[in-house]
Amino acid sequence: MTDNAGQVIVFCLIAFVVTYFLETWLWLSGGLTVWFAPGVMVGVMFVPLASAVITVKLMEHGSLRSYGVAKGGVRHYLYGLAYPFAVIALGLFFVAILRTASIDFTMTRATETYPNLPPATEIPWYFTVINLALAPFINFIPAFGEEYGWRGFLLPKLVGRLNLLGGLLLSGAIWGLWHAPVILMGYNYPRHRDLVGISAFTVWCILVGFFLGWLRLKSRSVFPATLGHGAINAYVGFGLFIAPAKDELMTIPFGLPAILGLLVIAALAYGDLSRSTGSGNSETKRVVAKNLRFSQQLGWW
Repeated sequence: MTDNAGQVIVFCLIAFVVTYFLETWLWLSGGLTVWFAPGVMVGVMFVPLASAVITVKLMEHGSLRSYGVAKGGVRHYLYGLAYPFAVIALGLFFVAILRTASIDFTMTRATETYPNLPPATEIPWYFTVINLALAPFINFIPAFGEEYGWRGFLLPKLVGRLNLLGGLLLSGAIWGLWHAPVILMGYNYPRHRDLVGISAFTVWCILVGFFLGWLRLKSRSVFPATLGHGAINAYVGFGLFIAPAKDELMTIPFGLPAILGLLVIAALAYGDLSRSTGSGNSETKRVVAKNLRFSQQLGWW
């Protein structure tokens, strides 16, 4: 077993065991409806970060900074902020083509489909403005807990061990399966608390992971991907207001229309990365190693 493979296994074991333990406890305590569920959900987002820190320090004795703690380019942050809007737009295109849901830009029909949602007209305009402006940056902190683990640590390890495509696919699949307990509790797919929901969200995570991985590798930093993750959590939910449906698999942001939109962006991201790194496995590994050395030269941690 190579050092990389061993580190990946240890990282995944820590991340999955701790998360599954906490979320099993949450399920036994009443699931997503109990008052402390949001705290648990936010807390587990830091588990991948903690898992990476433990793995790096105990097995590699290396620098935490070497896994994407760098400034990154401004344009990559802007791409991260724009991503969820592109997902919604493409998703709505496929909703219209497939006719899987009704599109309502007034967002008034959403309360008919989701009775627990407040009518859009009852949400103060200033709350909406503040949410739109600040939410990605507020979400940045817990999103970093995930992104440092998945894209900062895991993705370069897998790309170096496998190749670009294999690393992107496997890191996304691991990220998706890590969510399995909350999917079984009804998170994102209340009508599919089963393998269908887990499978759908795993595909969703793989495709989103292509874009976040593109941000990570192109910028040599985990921070643009972190902001992109925060923007996703802040904005994609608006898709449920615009195109409500009885079945989450038939609309955006987590159903078939969204997945088709994500596939378009994932293909573009992979194509750009392939051109940047070359088609060969050895060339991909060389570029990843160069990125890691670049981060290590920056100094602290």
